[in-house]
Amino acid sequence: MSQQTFLKVPFVWEEPKPLIEISPRLTFEPVKALQDDRFISAVARVMAESVDASDQQRAAEPDFHAAVEMFLNSASEDFLYQDEWWQFGINEAGEIVGFVLPVIFAGCAKADLEEGTIYYMGVVPEYRGLGFGNDLLSRGTRILQEVGVWQVFCDTAVDNVRMISAFKQVGYRQYSEPWERPI
Repeated sequence: MSQQTFLKVPFVWEEPKPLIEISPRLTFEPVKALQDDRFISAVARVMAESVDASDQQRAAEPDFHAAVEMFLNSASEDFLYQDEWWQFGINEAGEIVGFVLPVIFAGCAKADLEEGTIYYMGVVPEYRGLGFGNDLLSRGTRILQEVGVWQVFCDTAVDNVRMISAFKQVGYRQYSEPWERPI
């Protein structure tokens, strides 16, 4: 049986660039711990309504909560990050509108600069369509700039029109034609 795949659009942010400006609409707070129920709940809500095939597969798991936790915990196996890099975006009413999880690739440094990616990010469903994805992506990119990266390489499902738009609006460029990725 062959492995299922889906199409993803690759994007890259290449340095050097001025530090990215972040809209003041949100404040940002570190997630602090993967076991934080607010975090797991926010990620689960994002995944449950995602157009990404791998998110849909996780959402279909019998124990969806455990699948979300396993996905989040697996970041430390393949990537490096500091806990304070993973952040909630919070509106002026104190509500979590989303989160951003920037990381760096282990072993991909070039001239003492790291290569980064956004491991995962999302806007909770009731706040979608208001531009908060741009704010979250900007914050994650800024964190990686402050760490010192030579590039940030990301991708998103070809059907994720909002994320594709966010990448373009924040200053990422499409790296190549869409490619197949395993689910």
